[in-house]
Amino acid sequence: MLILGDVAGIQDFIFDLPAEERGGQARMLRARSFYVQILTEAIAFRIQRALGWPRESLLFCAAGKFALEGTGSIEVVRARVAAEHEAVEEWLGRETTGALRLAVAVHAEEQPYSSLADRYEAAMAELQRAKLRPWAALGTGGGNRWKPEKFVLPLPRKDDEFETFRRVGAALPRALQLHLIDDPNATLAAGGDGIAFGLPGFRAVLGDAASSTERIVLEADLTGTRAKRGAATPHISRPLARHIPTKSNGAPVWFEELASRSRGAPYLGILKMDADSLGKAINDRLRNATDLRELARFSAELDDFFAVELMHLFERPEWETTYTVFSGGDDLLVVGPWDRMLDLAGEVRRRFHDRFGAAGLTVSGGLAIVRARYPIRRSVAQAESLLERAKTVPAPRMSQPKDQLATLGQLWKWQHHAPIISAAKRLAGWVDSGVARRGRLHTLLQLTLLRRGELPETTRAEQLAATTRLAYHVDRNYPSPDSSAPEERALREWIDRVLEGFDRYEVTDDPEILFLPAIVRYALLATRTKSPESDT
Repeated sequence: MLILGDVAGIQDFIFDLPAEERGGQARMLRARSFYVQILTEAIAFRIQRALGWPRESLLFCAAGKFALEGTGSIEVVRARVAAEHEAVEEWLGRETTGALRLAVAVHAEEQPYSSLADRYEAAMAELQRAKLRPWAALGTGGGNRWKPEKFVLPLPRKDDEFETFRRVGAALPRALQLHLIDDPNATLAAGGDGIAFGLPGFRAVLGDAASSTERIVLEADLTGTRAKRGAATPHISRPLARHIPTKSNGAPVWFEELASRSRGAPYLGILKMDADSLGKAINDRLRNATDLRELARFSAELDDFFAVELMHLFERPEWETTYTVFSGGDDLLVVGPWDRMLDLAGEVRRRFHDRFGAAGLTVSGGLAIVRARYPIRRSVAQAESLLERAKTVPAPRMSQPKDQLATLGQLWKWQHHAPIISAAKRLAGWVDSGVARRGRLHTLLQLTLLRRGELPETTRAEQLAATTRLAYHVDRNYPSPDSSAPEERALREWIDRVLEGFDRYEVTDDPEILFLPAIVRYALLATRTKSPESDT
């Protein structure tokens, strides 16, 4: 039989930060994201142990989801899973005030399926039905009668919770190991020796060793290497460490400092990416598979990319300013200097294509560019909205969505990413060297948006007149085509090519014409003076 689990409410929980938190926001954000990873592992392990299933029965565990495969009496398995589900929901309701909740589905192969893909789809359908009945396990207590008194929850101990995550966030960059210890009375803000936090039925201790080694039931290596097989104590076999930019004393770098390392405007880039059409990819893999271990292998390949390969990438000097909120399963959410995140998006996609392109997998992304003090929850919401656009709206001159990036007010296929960013950096370079005036970029952007009808209350006559206005502007304010300075001639050649294609933006395949607004916006950001409170 197949057991699927899904922890919901993750984003609301992760971004539930105290309003006054500024510099400590980075520290707490990483700790809360890490907590959700460990929580999912702990719930899966708890169910395995209740059923007497080995660790190898875990097919995957990432992004708040897990899958277990094993055998046994269906009546016994359902009863034991229901008991564990109720206990976990009771703990989550009490300790997170309902912010996190759990859905579980037990799917027994009571009829033959034509393929493993059909069996997996049937199990997923059961999980979706379970998600439509949140808190049912707690509210009925395993019976059929609804018990509303179960939802009389205590007031949240937010101060204790926030202090716990401050301490965990401060210790996480230097921690080497994590130990789970049986503790039926554990609370989220667990006390005791060392840096600790509570899980449903466990106390997690962060550090090199736990004080009560005889009670350790699960261990995790946080160095980024996979645990050794055959150890006496069960291990979390996938890496859980995540890259965080740190200062010389090991403390996480604040978001304001990350923004100050941007080119030009001191803004942050919030980058969210995930694999496209993953459900179809899983079904394709299972169509010809002989067992569900193929699902485990595929999940491990994806997790190895997002949780291992990218973590090693972020440790390189050119990417060390990447703050990882989450990277695992089939997606990532990272924060960093806005210009570096644009470069990183292209590098992640290149590596993803090299690894999974032959199998037909693609990845999409959304990049929100915001002020450092803009609320992180709203910043992530912007990035998610942009990612959704990349997955559902075709880029200009394209017929299909997905395999795209949305940012800088536009949307493009990855094949155009390098030419767009290259042209934008070249334009910014002309401004930095004094060959071009920054104010003229504002005029170029304004006329481009006017010509394309993207400014409010624009008449058709004004839209058509934009081209003539740009030609006049170029003749008066740009270098002569016969200039003796090579860079001045290069700038004039570029703007003349832009002017030539200005009216063909709906039919051209030239990325420098199609995505001229994004190119100019990049250059404006890259050449802006560093004023933390300035807007774009």
